[in-house]
Amino acid sequence: MMNIKKTLYLIIAVLCLSGCSSQKTETSDGDKTVVTMLYAGELTKLEKLVETTYTDIDFQIEKNAQGTIDGEVERRLRNGHGSDIVASALATGDLLNYLADLSADKYISAYQAGIMHKTAKDGRNLFIPLPAQYYGYIYNVTLARENGLSVPTTQDELLEMLKKAKEADIGTDENGFDFAVNGTPATTAAFVIATKIPDFFGLSDGIKWLDDMKNGKASFSGTLETCLDLPLKMIEKEYMDSLPFAAASNSAPVLEKMCSGEMLVTFDNVTMLDDIRKNSSYEFDMLPMLSSQGNPAWTVSAPTAFLGINKTLTEKGNEDKLDACRRIFELLSTPEGQDAFMMDNGAAYSYLVDYNTLSDIVPEGIKDCIENDYNYNISMPNDFMRYFGNRCNAVLYGQTDIADAFAEVDEYMKGGDSQSATLIGTIDHDMLVENYNVRLKETEIGNLISDAVREMTGADIAVVNGGSIRGSLYEGDIYSYDLDYVCPYQDNIIVLEVNADVIRSMLSNSLSAMMRDDGIPGGRFLNVSGLKYSFTPPAEDVPAQLANVTLPDGSPLDENAVYTIAVTDYMAGSSGYVDNNGDGFTMLNVYSSDIPKAENVKLVRETEYTFQSILEEYIISHNDEEIASQIEGRITSVNENE
Repeated sequence: MMNIKKTLYLIIAVLCLSGCSSQKTETSDGDKTVVTMLYAGELTKLEKLVETTYTDIDFQIEKNAQGTIDGEVERRLRNGHGSDIVASALATGDLLNYLADLSADKYISAYQAGIMHKTAKDGRNLFIPLPAQYYGYIYNVTLARENGLSVPTTQDELLEMLKKAKEADIGTDENGFDFAVNGTPATTAAFVIATKIPDFFGLSDGIKWLDDMKNGKASFSGTLETCLDLPLKMIEKEYMDSLPFAAASNSAPVLEKMCSGEMLVTFDNVTMLDDIRKNSSYEFDMLPMLSSQGNPAWTVSAPTAFLGINKTLTEKGNEDKLDACRRIFELLSTPEGQDAFMMDNGAAYSYLVDYNTLSDIVPEGIKDCIENDYNYNISMPNDFMRYFGNRCNAVLYGQTDIADAFAEVDEYMKGGDSQSATLIGTIDHDMLVENYNVRLKETEIGNLISDAVREMTGADIAVVNGGSIRGSLYEGDIYSYDLDYVCPYQDNIIVLEVNADVIRSMLSNSLSAMMRDDGIPGGRFLNVSGLKYSFTPPAEDVPAQLANVTLPDGSPLDENAVYTIAVTDYMAGSSGYVDNNGDGFTMLNVYSSDIPKAENVKLVRETEYTFQSILEEYIISHNDEEIASQIEGRITSVNENE
């Protein structure tokens, strides 16, 4: 590596900006212009700044599972349900057709010209960039210092640190692991790429390879297999658990384990570091990505998101909304706006010209790299990161080998994995997933999927956990690729025999996490077919409680009867019940040997069905009619009955 200062900004997509008036606006009649935005987390400080600066704007942010921007955002826009401000991890493809051209707005000049030039599309500016997150190794400084563990400066020293900690049972969980990655495909992709920055991506060969990849001239096979060396070695040495990389597994509870001292090191971003610090008595810091070949360490950053404006707002009649969006963008393009977002999100690097980074946000452990400009900016298309991370997860969990996984990645890059456009049926109205509704109440789409499961399995009762439903269905034609967004998980459906007590216990568990500590409803909430139930809503520290269960006609469950019920093997313990896998449905356990098998439960039949495949077969089997579903009172709260 050349001994010069470097900052490597690699942007493989489109990014843009805009601007307008900065006058503070007062309302005379009390009316406010509502501006909506779909986002992954809360932005309370930014919301407050917008609404106090522009008192005529009501800035509403929908916190949603799909806020981790992916193809569902494009599906919303295409079907007329897109938010006013569109957040994208890195927009490519058809999404660009739904965004307003912001090129004439003034605040583009507030951002770094180099980034804007590299990401402009056909001379048009469609986005403004939100501040970037720093990523690295978060480690427990207290445990390391008190136990004489040296702070690593190379990959080998990191492995030695983990080895000593494991041997001494320092910062290890109940299974003896002391390093964790949460296992979501996007995080895995970032981790795998980041491990190779000092020894490949930050070098001339890596720069050339990436440029060739952008032009379709490079492949992962034969070049990047070694990017999995470090995580595979960590799994082999039992420093890291492979279970979180399973497709059917919940992501590892990294936050809880780091806070309690049950985990010594994790790979994540500054937001996670901040959350850990707020909830733990230990001291923590972040390390950069470390070399295995004697090269300098690098920090890693990635833009939190890019913001565009919904193109429909340029149509006649939407002038007020368009103006409000532009004013929000202008405010966000000031140091004050950047500060508000960064305090909300934990981001630590702004793309504004001459912005002075908030010193208390940048961790001490990576300041030297930042000051020496060893910062690698990962900005790869989100759909690619998810696919690449998914294939890496399959390798790390032992479901496939590297050669096959990377051959699939190469095929994906060539467009060989393009979405199937097979028409499978039609739907008579929109069935929406928004504001976590499938985790809180009866929904049309929840009824549709649970009805499909009950009909196709022949079970008396079918249940579908809300966390498995991730995307909407829209009026009109349904294509097979739509179901990839609706039900992305690959858990298999099984049929059990259970009694009334088991059914009540199952429903009680489904209500126990309707509101988690982070404010996001738990995914274990059950949508049902063949049952009706009511519950008392959660209040303060008291979880929701099951109030009543009946059959669809209102008659009570027969205490002496045996019912067949269709559930996923995940709920029945196929992944065990460690680290919240199985969502606590231990009363259905027929697989896991970690705990006693469930009483009054018998496995009747295993199927090859997933929610996705069973929904597709159900829609095809009803191809002589439009698919319909309605709210029927299957799930009610006691407040609704008063």
